[in-house]
Amino acid sequence: MSSPGECDVAGDVAEDVPWDVICLGAGLTSLAFAAQLVQRHPGVRVLVLEKHHVPGGYASVFHRPRQSAVFDCSLHKLSGMRGEGNLKRILDDMGLSHELELVYPASFLQASFESGNVTLPNNAEQTRALLKQRYPLDVAGIDQFFADVELHGKNAYFQFQMMAGQYDVNVPQLIADLRFALKNLRGITVQEAFRKLFHSEELRELLALPVGYVGGYPEDFSYLYFLHIIYATLHCGNAYVKGASQALSDALAAKIEQAGGKVALRTRVEHIMVGPDLEFEGVQTRKGVFKGRQLYINAAPHYALEQLFPASLQLDDVKRKLADLKASWAAVTLYVVLDGDPASYGLECTETFLIGAFNDEAGELRRSAMASGADAHMEQAFWEVPPIEITNYHAMNPEAGAVLIFNMFDSIHHWPVRRTPAYKAKKRRFTEVVLERFYARFPAFRGHIRYTEVSTPRTYERYTNNTNGAGFGALVTTTLSPHLFHHGFPIANVHFMSTWLAGPSYEAAFGFAEHKAMNWRHLGTARTSGGLNTSTA
Repeated sequence: MSSPGECDVAGDVAEDVPWDVICLGAGLTSLAFAAQLVQRHPGVRVLVLEKHHVPGGYASVFHRPRQSAVFDCSLHKLSGMRGEGNLKRILDDMGLSHELELVYPASFLQASFESGNVTLPNNAEQTRALLKQRYPLDVAGIDQFFADVELHGKNAYFQFQMMAGQYDVNVPQLIADLRFALKNLRGITVQEAFRKLFHSEELRELLALPVGYVGGYPEDFSYLYFLHIIYATLHCGNAYVKGASQALSDALAAKIEQAGGKVALRTRVEHIMVGPDLEFEGVQTRKGVFKGRQLYINAAPHYALEQLFPASLQLDDVKRKLADLKASWAAVTLYVVLDGDPASYGLECTETFLIGAFNDEAGELRRSAMASGADAHMEQAFWEVPPIEITNYHAMNPEAGAVLIFNMFDSIHHWPVRRTPAYKAKKRRFTEVVLERFYARFPAFRGHIRYTEVSTPRTYERYTNNTNGAGFGALVTTTLSPHLFHHGFPIANVHFMSTWLAGPSYEAAFGFAEHKAMNWRHLGTARTSGGLNTSTA
């Protein structure tokens, strides 16, 4: 018999047998890890615990039946989906490629400038040719940028495969290239690199738009990290999952359960149980206790350290390291339902970035606004001038409704408490600002929007426990040391994952999960101590 409060979610397994692996949170990294773990290690007992009523974290949807609409929370296209792309390879290995219906867009992205629209082909060489024709004064810089992508971006993209000996490389040359990249490219931002490469402000803005896929602005990210984003997307192909991100999350959850694992929804973890020898023992949930040998935390590490571990533990050193881990900007999203196909009103591309002020000016406004904290300054800096990413979901999946989704970065610090009059008024102002900017470029849409809904940084914080409503985990800045906060973690058999470590993209989540699953080892009934079994990735 189990002790009071213990739970048996397996049904046919003795209740006193601990799970080999417990995953805290059913975000995409956790689901991808658990699904690959049960595939690589048949018989391993894996339990995934999730507070929400659907798996996936940000990779999920919500329904508005009265509007005949389905809204995707994460707005991500999948990179690495052609040729030697990592994500396509992983999905093939997992047997998921034939289960998912994929939509391959004709264009990489569209940028809407005041001077007109620029559409980049979904092909690296065609994009390079188009840019050289449009910006003849920057031909040398364009060639240098693509050379950087095809060397240093590629090396970064295949880092896990190189570590595992799965990617054939000239080792001496690779070492020389890595040393050059770490010395000359990692320590500068995208903004700094582009100022040196390109004369045209419009070109800088256009090529920097993919920073939107990873949670920030050009002044936030390491140029070296950005190169791998371009290689992953433009060189290795993009696709969308029909049925939105929920179809992918559901497929992963099904893989876990088909192999004997369990995904337990509506099961919020309230407390991580640590034994007297500083080793993981189990978790306390609202549904009882689940014992386990190893814990993988797919949640914001700030939240986990402050809310889930016993207050008596000495975690001050970890918290000091974590203080330097910078959260990505928060997300603020406007969901829109139209009365017809967006293409009939002039929006055919799957993804369009609406450009206001160029980044040098916009960045200065952001810095001033963050310093002042004044509402008017914050709304101008975050709503009125930065790019708006518009995803045309109807173009990928008409059955989900005539849906457009507008996404921007924001700061939680100027958003009032939820459900207050001030909060509701700010949501209305945000909707008005975004739609007026949209109508200025695409006037045919005026009068054809029949429903709107806003998810604010407060919304995202509430549903994900992400620090300050961060939309993409941690920023990948010019230093990697903050990402190593978990090295030497004092509690044995506790591991961290999620976009806070893997990097902010679906492909990064899968690649990190594959690396962790490949290097996982079964503890059996043995216990380790002293934090020697913690994650080192």
